[in-house]
Amino acid sequence: HTHTRKRRMAAQASSNGGAVAPLSEKDALMAVAKVVGPTTPKKATAWFMWLLGIYVMLFMSAPVTITPEMHSEYEDTLKQAEPFRVERTPILKEIRKIDDEIYSHTYGIPFTWRFGSRSGIVSALYSRRDEQLYELSKIDKGIIQVESDAKSKLGIWSSYGLREVREKFWEKVNAGKAFAKRQTMWQAFLSVFNQRRDEEAFSFIVQWIFRIAFNFTIGFVITLINFTFSLIYVVRSFQPSFISGVLFYLLALNGAAAVVIGYLMLTVGIAGGGVYVAYKTVSANRRLDGRGRAPRRIHYSNRPHFD
Repeated sequence: HTHTRKRRMAAQASSNGGAVAPLSEKDALMAVAKVVGPTTPKKATAWFMWLLGIYVMLFMSAPVTITPEMHSEYEDTLKQAEPFRVERTPILKEIRKIDDEIYSHTYGIPFTWRFGSRSGIVSALYSRRDEQLYELSKIDKGIIQVESDAKSKLGIWSSYGLREVREKFWEKVNAGKAFAKRQTMWQAFLSVFNQRRDEEAFSFIVQWIFRIAFNFTIGFVITLINFTFSLIYVVRSFQPSFISGVLFYLLALNGAAAVVIGYLMLTVGIAGGGVYVAYKTVSANRRLDGRGRAPRRIHYSNRPHFD
C-alpha cells in the first residue's frame, strides 16, 4: 500500500511538471493518528497513564468514606486550636500598633529613616515587631500541628484530602496562567516600541501566536514544578503511613502531570489552528488582491538607443 501511494504521488508529480501535489487533510490526519495512536506497548502505556491521571485529578471519588465518628474526632481535635487562636489576637493588635508607630516616624518611606535623627527609635520599633512576629510564628506552628492531627483522623484518601489536593493544584494552575498573561502583556507593551512597519501581517500574527503559546507553556511547567513541592506538605499534613503517602503522592503527581500535558496539547493545537487559519486568510486575501488588479501595460519607446 505504501509503494502504491508513492507511485501515485510520483505520477501526480510528473503530470504536474515535477511539482509534488499538496498533502490532503485526510492524509495529514492519518499521519497524526499514526504518530499519537497506541500502536506500540510504550504508547499504550503512556496513554493509559495519561487517562489514569485525568481520572484521578478530575473525576475520582474518595476511596475512604468519612464516618460520623471520624468527623466527630476531627471536630474535637480542631477545638484544641482555639487557645492558640486566642493568643494570636493580642499579638496581632500589638503588631498593628507598632506598624502605626513606625509609619508616624517614617511616613511610609523606606530606608530614609536610617539617615535621620529618629533612626534609633525606628530601629527599636522594628526590633519589637520582630519579637512579636517570632511569638506569632510559634503560635501558628501550634495551630498547624493541631490541624494536622485533626486531618489525620480523616486520612489523605478521604474526600477532604482529595479536595485539598485539587484546590492546591488549581491554585498553582491559576498562578501559572497569571504568569503567562503578565508576560504576554509586557511583551505587547514592549512591542509597541520595537514593531517594524514593514512586517507582514502573516508573520506578525504567527509571531504572536507562538509568543502566547510559549508563555502559557512556561506557565504550565512552572505550575507542575510548584505543585510537585507543595504536594509534599499537603500529604505530610495528613500524617499517612509511608507506603500510603508515597502511593498517594505518585498518583496525585501523575494526575497533575496529565492535566498539564492536556493543557499543553490544547495550547499546541490552538497555536497550530491559529497559524493554519492565518495562513488561509492571508492566502485568500492575496489571491483576491491579485485578481482585482488590472494587468500592467508595458509601453516600448520607438526612440533609437545609442550605446
